[in-house]
Amino acid sequence: MRKTLPLVVLALVFAACSSGAGGVAATVNGIDITVAEVQAMRATDAATVDKATFATDLTDAIIDRAVVNAAKVEFSIEPSESEIEVKVQNLRVQIEEARGVSVEEFFATQNLPIERLHAIANQQVVRDKLVEHFGPEAVPATDADANLLLTTDPTGRVEACIRHILVPTEQEAIDAKGRIDGGEEFADVATDIGTDGTAAEGGDLGCQPLGLYVTEFRLAAADAEIGVVTEPVESEFGWHLILVESRDEPSLDEIKDEINLGRVNQLVDAWLVDIVKQATVTVDAQYGTWVTDPRPMVQAPVS
Repeated sequence: MRKTLPLVVLALVFAACSSGAGGVAATVNGIDITVAEVQAMRATDAATVDKATFATDLTDAIIDRAVVNAAKVEFSIEPSESEIEVKVQNLRVQIEEARGVSVEEFFATQNLPIERLHAIANQQVVRDKLVEHFGPEAVPATDADANLLLTTDPTGRVEACIRHILVPTEQEAIDAKGRIDGGEEFADVATDIGTDGTAAEGGDLGCQPLGLYVTEFRLAAADAEIGVVTEPVESEFGWHLILVESRDEPSLDEIKDEINLGRVNQLVDAWLVDIVKQATVTVDAQYGTWVTDPRPMVQAPVS
């Protein structure tokens, strides 16, 4: 069973463009951020946005201004419309494959106007270009670095295609295995008695790194013989029968690529934090107060 993982959240969310109406909420290095453009970051009516939410959105807009302008001035990074459009299409595919719904539907559930997709794509293009810029500054990973990581987490990066059956008790798992050993198809038994959301798909968990699963499940899947149903495995979710259909370990070069990207991202993140902390920011008191410790943000007004 997969662990409950926090959603991957964008470090920066670019504000949508606006007409500039509604007064000035803040300035960043002399550049105005209007109330209207902050309000445009939500799909709901502006009158229903509370002070804390507005402060969060204003924080995103301030970070946007500071980073975009610094990237342009320091590194001549200014995404073209064609680059942004390519990223928009990539995001559409990623979101729809991950969520199983259209981008429009997903954004609606997040209370985001669809126009934000273009803005988020712009942010990601800038991030990609920053990674390219800082790449040569990162210390390249060695075979020793990769082997150390694999020793520390030997199964986390192994990718496996898995089916499972989840039931509440060990006896139910034993009985289910008896049915499979007796000739019934694993997928049919999973559909019949499985208690999680994969039951309708014959227990199919897809193909993904074992590191995404809870410890007991991950270790059992790592040791399982390919194509052979395991004995019952207990986890915090119940009892599992696990069928590993394939399992692939990453190459040393793939691990080094992962380490290299992590090191470059650390350099990018350090630059981003420095840029935002050094920015000259003023916020209209009615919308909050700008602070940089422990992290850059607009603190919402108390009253």
